[in-house]
Amino acid sequence: MKIFSLLLLAGSLFMVCSANAQTKTVTVDANDVLNNNTKIVAQTSSGQVFFTGHQIGTGYYYPAGIFRAITDNNNNAANYYFDGITNGTTNFSVRADGQGYFAGNLGIGNSNPDAKLTVYSPIPLGGVAKNAVLVSSIGGTSGTNYFKNNLWLVRNSAGSDWVTARLHDGISIDVSFLNPQTNTRTWWERDPNQDVQSWGTSANTYMTIVQGNVGIGITNPANKLDVNGTIHSKSVLIDLNGWADYVFKPTYQLRPLTEVKTFIDQHKHLPEIPSEQEIVKDGLNLGEMNKLLMKKIEELTLYLIEKDKVEKEQKKINQNYATQIETLTQHLELLTNQLNAFKSQTSNK
Repeated sequence: MKIFSLLLLAGSLFMVCSANAQTKTVTVDANDVLNNNTKIVAQTSSGQVFFTGHQIGTGYYYPAGIFRAITDNNNNAANYYFDGITNGTTNFSVRADGQGYFAGNLGIGNSNPDAKLTVYSPIPLGGVAKNAVLVSSIGGTSGTNYFKNNLWLVRNSAGSDWVTARLHDGISIDVSFLNPQTNTRTWWERDPNQDVQSWGTSANTYMTIVQGNVGIGITNPANKLDVNGTIHSKSVLIDLNGWADYVFKPTYQLRPLTEVKTFIDQHKHLPEIPSEQEIVKDGLNLGEMNKLLMKKIEELTLYLIEKDKVEKEQKKINQNYATQIETLTQHLELLTNQLNAFKSQTSNK
């Protein structure tokens, strides 16, 4: 059973006549074939038109579907509304008090929306750096100020396609802070071509992620984390490949101290430790430097153990020498006493 397309007003138009409301019904059969030149017009007694409708073609695509236009309710609700119903289900409604409902996808600037809300700006983005197009704005009042969260398409550098364009999400207040990459507040910007995300405020960039590398205070990080500033932390955990305990293995060849001294005299730094010039140029690898420092500490420990061993041996030798000297001293005293006694006896004769 074909039903006529616009079947106007769910088949009903409501009009107010004198004290008692009356319903005027207009029925149109599909065979009547309304066309573009034949319209149904609803108007007030003063001639004010509030609804017009006609069918395009002879068929009706949506079964059991109707449009309704209601301008008065007797249930003390706000005057409304225009809606569309299919098989008893409301697909959309627009009310005179500003409220609306859409069961499907809603397009703003887009006639074929592919999401619940699709917003598209037909204004082309210019080719000059920092040129911007405002795509959407959500806001509210805060005291006497209008607080807005805006989304812009902005040209990061001169160009004519998406490669040099970025999406810039920033906050503006009233008519201030409306220039992306210049003065918008607490913004977030994304570059899909170079895989870059940035956060900052006004012209200051606080943090940047470039292809997985994070930069804080730096916009072109080359490592997983680059920080231009001081890091304050209670603890830092570094994963290392190996440690310096091999120094304590019996097969380890400890460099003689004379060789170490020769190296220091020539290069002015410890063997295996980077020079001042290298540290200034390349920076300090904290993990590798800790391994080297631990190696030097363990080598120093071995040197001290060897020195302690030598000192103990020398102490034994010195003790032996002392014992021998004491024995010789005693013998010398004995001989001296005997000699003195002999001299005394000889002088008395």
